[in-house]
Amino acid sequence: MAKILLVGYIRELLEERRNVLYAAGYHVTLASGRDTAFQAIEQDTFDAAVLGYSVPEEERNEIARRLVRANPDTKIVMIYFTSVQNTEFADALIPTTAGAPEVLRAVNHVLKAQRSSKTG
Repeated sequence: MAKILLVGYIRELLEERRNVLYAAGYHVTLASGRDTAFQAIEQDTFDAAVLGYSVPEEERNEIARRLVRANPDTKIVMIYFTSVQNTEFADALIPTTAGAPEVLRAVNHVLKAQRSSKTG
């Protein structure tokens, strides 16, 4: 079961995304911001992370750097509001208008690409 880290400041969105990912068979860890994300990264490694648009750009990039430093294979999905800047760590970008099913599709896509690159 792949492990997913969900990071954001809007609890309702985190819970909605968690429920959809969990129903799809993923093990999901919620982080309500930078500090809880850092704690989660210190305690575990993740196959993918979803960084919400409510996370300020500087924090989002800092979280992404730590994820990749802890596990270079971690895939990162970034949800953007209006700005699509400084996304060098993003393996997938989706707009805020995307619902939880689109988040699931993005996670499935980046993890499928990861598995293909490891086996091919």
